[in-house]
Amino acid sequence: MKIILIRHAKVLLDNTQKKTASQMNTWVEAYNHAPIDITLPSKEVVSHIKCADMVLASTLSRTSDSLVVIGVEPTEKNSLFDEIDLPEAKGTWVKLSAKTWLVLLRLMMLAGFGKKSKVYTEAKQRAKRASEYLVELAKKHESVALMGHGGMHWLVSKELERRGWECVEQSGGSKNWGFKVYEST
Repeated sequence: MKIILIRHAKVLLDNTQKKTASQMNTWVEAYNHAPIDITLPSKEVVSHIKCADMVLASTLSRTSDSLVVIGVEPTEKNSLFDEIDLPEAKGTWVKLSAKTWLVLLRLMMLAGFGKKSKVYTEAKQRAKRASEYLVELAKKHESVALMGHGGMHWLVSKELERRGWECVEQSGGSKNWGFKVYEST
């Protein structure tokens, strides 16, 4: 049995412009609807996707758009695999790049701060359900590929490893088109 986690293509949205915390909520919404870079990924990524018995995607457009680049339709789109929400931020007193805000908001999430302080707890619960579902599908279909998101993949990976699955191949880490291949031990 095999589970392949692949991060989506690069989103074409400037993350270097300075924004206030309040403006980040709008930026995240724009990111969720922005187009992607249509440059083909590595041969390994294409092979993993095309050889999978079942291909899944989150409901966010950048995952299914990434599959279109490869020429594959997802077997299923499921919100279980959507990216982790960021805590809502307020304030206009400091401007930072969107990239910096993303790091700070993720750290806030891990520490339990922000309006959505339960975001991390809820994301971990969703990752547990997602990993259970992936394992169930891998038992039925032998190999399952998921085109998803860095944050959720991180949590799903931890869950799979906790269940005894082993990462046997990886490339690109959490970068766009990065992947991890897990096999049941």
